[in-house]
Order: sequence, then structure tokens, then C-alpha cells
Amino acid sequence: ELFSRAGKKRDDYVRFVPLDPITRYWFSDGKTLSGRPLPYLYDELEKSLGIPEQKSRNYFAYVKKIHDLTTPVFLKRSLHEISTWLGKDALRAYGQLHRVDLFRSMIKAIGSFFSDTHMEQFLGRFATYNGSDPYQAPATLNTIGYVEHGLGGYAIEGGIIALARALEKACIEAGVRIHRNHAVTKIHFHGKKVQGISVQRGTESQEKPQEKRKEPVFFPASVVVSNIDILTFYQNILETPNDPYLLRYKSLPPSTSGLVFYWGLNKTWEKLGINNILFSKNYQKEFTQIHQDRKLPDDPTIYINITSKVTPGDAPDGGENWFVLINAPPHDGRNWQALVPEYRKRVIQAIEDRLDIRIHDSIIEEGILTPEDIETNTGSWRGSLYGISSNNRSAAFKRHPNKVKQYQGLYTCGGSVHPGGGMPLVTLSGMITADLVEKYEGLP
Repeated sequence: ELFSRAGKKRDDYVRFVPLDPITRYWFSDGKTLSGRPLPYLYDELEKSLGIPEQKSRNYFAYVKKIHDLTTPVFLKRSLHEISTWLGKDALRAYGQLHRVDLFRSMIKAIGSFFSDTHMEQFLGRFATYNGSDPYQAPATLNTIGYVEHGLGGYAIEGGIIALARALEKACIEAGVRIHRNHAVTKIHFHGKKVQGISVQRGTESQEKPQEKRKEPVFFPASVVVSNIDILTFYQNILETPNDPYLLRYKSLPPSTSGLVFYWGLNKTWEKLGINNILFSKNYQKEFTQIHQDRKLPDDPTIYINITSKVTPGDAPDGGENWFVLINAPPHDGRNWQALVPEYRKRVIQAIEDRLDIRIHDSIIEEGILTPEDIETNTGSWRGSLYGISSNNRSAAFKRHPNKVKQYQGLYTCGGSVHPGGGMPLVTLSGMITADLVEKYEGLP
């Protein structure tokens, strides 16, 4: 949709690779599941977990309805424009609000279709796609399961970096000039109207290090769009620590962060695919420890992404590149480096026990990313991955608006802004912001 709106054909820039299965699952009792696209998933659920096909069909019809009702209103338009609520999509949804299932938790809704704990984990895990707890988050978020299995899951030919390169190429062709390594230090206003930005210039590829300019450079602009974390934006760029938006945002619980192990292994394992989930024994306890106790779970669910399964050049011949993610509480000042060594042993042991393999002697390269690192490297408040959490039914309405109403010509987008975090929603956020810029600034 993004390429289409820019008058371009996506396949000319980047190619998607459909995945089947999308994800492979391992449960603590030894059962496994191949998470295939619909309708093939129905047969897998019956074969692997004994779930009658009609029950699965009923569930996915329910979540598809949520998707069809909410997507046009909540994901493709600003929630802070009166026109959104008076549009035909919103008017159509008003009469079916009960179908959006805003007042039950995700787990409660799943339990109304299935009494199987495997299904509770398989379907409840989609809450983690925006850093939330399925035992608290509204059942509306069950729609994420339909997005993955109903619309399909994809890899990208050439790896995820190919998407960044494709977007860069399309932007440059459209006349965009990209400045790398330039830190924005200030936004200038005349009264409440944007005048431009100051940047501390870094070294671009065509420049020589000794030519780096030390003084901030002013770039005039009538419109400025920021995609950094909204708290970092108000504190470090606008320098308005008492702004009501900032104070309100600080009072809201952040989404989960993550503890990541980057492992280069000198072996390959056929049983693993590009996306792999190893579930914990007690799902509710795991989320309670993360979201309420604010601790790393004793028995974590482990996500293993291995892009070399699709893009062989991502790892040397005979090896694999593992991205191992553990859901973690946001950074709160604790010493993560002190926690990591012992927890690393726990994660390796859990992987070896669940998959019946041995990996500890095969790890020949390693990198580690903690919630503190995420905060430091990205500016994301407390290292949260998706802005605020969605653990209550009003969270969707509390994300920062795409237009900063206190100023003229100032806009925001990104994971801490409506509609939320994760690459699909961040892309939609940018598209919503572009619509608002066109509406209020008259720019093509």
C-alpha cells in the first residue's frame, strides 16, 4: 500500500517471500504445531492439538470481523480528527461495537472458543506483538492472529535490510534527500509556527572525517515530522519537560522491552524454521512476572528467529544466525549486565531441553542487547519496544496524536504514536501523518 500510494510498484523494489509455516511452535508437554496460513492452519490444529476444525473456523471468523471493523477506523486514520468519527467506516462500525470485543481480555475471549491451554498460548501470544499481556489486554487485539494467519506471514528476499534499501531507493527517486548521522538538536519556531531545525552534522559517506562541521547547521522548514520516541522528543528536542502530553505519557505503563541474544552457531538444525516459539510451562505466571512483578520470568517463552533459513548469506555455510528474544520488563535502573550471565545459562538450558538439541558448544559469535541498551541506542523510553502498553481498553486512545496541536507545522509518527509499534503499524503511522500534512499544510 505504501509503494502504491507513492505511485510505485512494490515488486520493482523489494520481493516478499510467503512463509509456510509462518512459525513453528514447541509446547512444554512436547506437543508441536506448524503455524500455517489459513485455511491450512485448521487441519494443523486438528492434527497436532486435536482442535475440531469448526471450532477454529468459528474463532477466525470472529477475529476477522474485528479486523474488518477496526482497520479502516483505528489503523488508517487519526483518532484525533472529528472527520474520522463522522466517516462512513466509523458510522458502519458504531452499530457493531459489540463485535469489537473491547470489554473482555484476550484470554477470556479465547477461552470462550477453546478450553485447551495450548490454544491459550498459541493465540494469546499475539499480545506480545505490541508488548502487552493477554490476560489484561482487550480482546480486540485478538485480531492480530488473523492478520498473521489470514493475511499471511512473509520474509523478504535479501533479508530485512532489503526493505530499508527499497524504501531508500524509492525516496531518492521521489526527490528526497537523506542526511545520515546528523543529530537534530532543536526545532525553531516563530511564535507557534515551525521555522526549521538545527542539526549537529556528522560524517556522511561523501564527506571526509576532517570536514565534519562542528557548529550546528540550520535547515529551514515549514513542516517538521519526528519519528523518535515521544518522551525523548519532548524532553530532548522540544525541551518542554512540563508539557501536559509528556506528563500524561509518563504516567502510562510502558510496553515490554526485550532481552536479546545474537548468536552465530557453527551448526544447522532442520527442525527449526525462520520463526520459532518455545512456550513456557505457566503462561499466566510468566506474564505476571513481566508486567506486575517487573522481573525476568523464571521460565520464559523463547522466540528464535533464524533469517539464514530464508537468506542463506546471513550465516556462513554450515552455520546459522540466531536472534533469541525474551520478553522483559522495561528498564528501571537495574544492573542488567549483572543479570545476563546466569539468565543466559537458563535460556540455553531451556532451548536444549525443549528441542532436545545441544547448542552451548556451537555458539561461536555472540552479541547481547538489554532493555538499557535499547533505551540508550534508540531513545525509547525505558527501552520499551512499542511505546505504551495496551493492557487496558483505553490505551489505543492514549497514544500521542500524529499532529502536535500546540504548534503549527509539527507532526509525529512512529511506535510511540498512533496507531502503535511494530513495522506494520509504524508504516501506517507515517501514512496517517502524511495525510494530515497534506490536509493542513497543503503539501502534495
